[in-house]
Amino acid sequence: MLIEFSVENYRSFQEKQTFSMVASEDKAMLDTNTFPMPNTDKLRLLKSTVIYGANASGKSNLLRAMQVLRNIVVNSASRMQKGDKFSIEPFRLNSELREQPTSFEVIFIHKDIRYEYGLALNTERVYEEWLIAHRNESSQKWFFRKYSPENPNLQDDKGYEWSFGRGLKGEKKRIQKLVRYNSLFLSHAAQNNHPQLSEIFEWFQQRISILNPNSRTTEFTLSLLEEDQKFSQKVVKLIRNADIDIFDIHIETNPISDNLKSFFKRFFQEVEQQEEEDFVEIDEIKRFDITTVRQMNDSDNYIEFEMSDESGGTQRLFELAGLWLYVLQHGELLIVDELDTSLHPLLSQALVKMFHDPDINENNAQLIFTTHDTTLLDEDIFRSDQIWFTEKDRNMSTNMYSLLEFKINEDESLQKGYQSGRYGAIPLINRLNT
Repeated sequence: MLIEFSVENYRSFQEKQTFSMVASEDKAMLDTNTFPMPNTDKLRLLKSTVIYGANASGKSNLLRAMQVLRNIVVNSASRMQKGDKFSIEPFRLNSELREQPTSFEVIFIHKDIRYEYGLALNTERVYEEWLIAHRNESSQKWFFRKYSPENPNLQDDKGYEWSFGRGLKGEKKRIQKLVRYNSLFLSHAAQNNHPQLSEIFEWFQQRISILNPNSRTTEFTLSLLEEDQKFSQKVVKLIRNADIDIFDIHIETNPISDNLKSFFKRFFQEVEQQEEEDFVEIDEIKRFDITTVRQMNDSDNYIEFEMSDESGGTQRLFELAGLWLYVLQHGELLIVDELDTSLHPLLSQALVKMFHDPDINENNAQLIFTTHDTTLLDEDIFRSDQIWFTEKDRNMSTNMYSLLEFKINEDESLQKGYQSGRYGAIPLINRLNT
């Protein structure tokens, strides 16, 4: 579960900005929209947050920063080689910062232990990497590495200062020797089955799902439907409850042709630069034919439609359904950019409310999403600490803040307040001329 995420000198973020999932002392919707932080009676965490802001204000950049951190942790040891570069884009409107490292910090809880993990890096090299664990009400620095900038050779793995805490057990020195200037100690430790660090790696790899408007999650939904008939019924129920007159969904799987297998193999060789032996799974690729079942309006008979014949909203809901239900079932973190894409506002509300329903969200899954849908700005849906805004300042860098910074009157309409500019984070549009 996520507590905080901070980013500095990345894309539109110049100064350090911190996004928090820690609930305030507000008592509103305490039992539905928040849950107790493990191992403490003092703090609670939010089940969901929504981020508003004008186009190009930095909403998506925050989610992209989370995704970049996750990808680097997951891939730096296994998929990167010497000379490969990180996908890091510093703030480019300041000449000094363009040459400085980007920083990411994340505070999270995994298996009831609170961790703080941080990175400082540019496209070429990791400058800092550190991890702190909070166990039994004590803080333990597990490891820290820092690059000495006096060393001008960016292709050198030397020039690092290392320190390890007593709380980190198991092999350390041997794994340290495997770490490159463009890879992470955490990633190599997991690759070498380090018992403690593998669990932290697992949080990044398996407990976070990130969706943007171009994400295709249909395959994930289909794989779950194929494996679990009960899960299939849950997906159909979700779609039917969305007031879509679909009675059932049928899925047929067929093997892909040899020509298509050859295409995939060539594609992955070119794009992923993998070796021949990495392609055994291509023989297991299947083609899914998806049809929806509806009842005729003049009889008790049923008729099938191709999923491609359904509306964009129905297809979008089907894409989301599998991952949405899976995250709720397993208590994971779901991050969605532009949730409202192709979805009716009432459907977006219903999806969000699933995270607030204690009977559905039994394992304290969390949702973070961006949207332009102002109908969600409703005090019956969100607490003030769940609503965040992004806005560009005079330096054209992104500032983040929550609705908590404003005094809200009892009879105040959050939607009207936002649209009138009371909370900022809206576009200033001059008359559009051709």
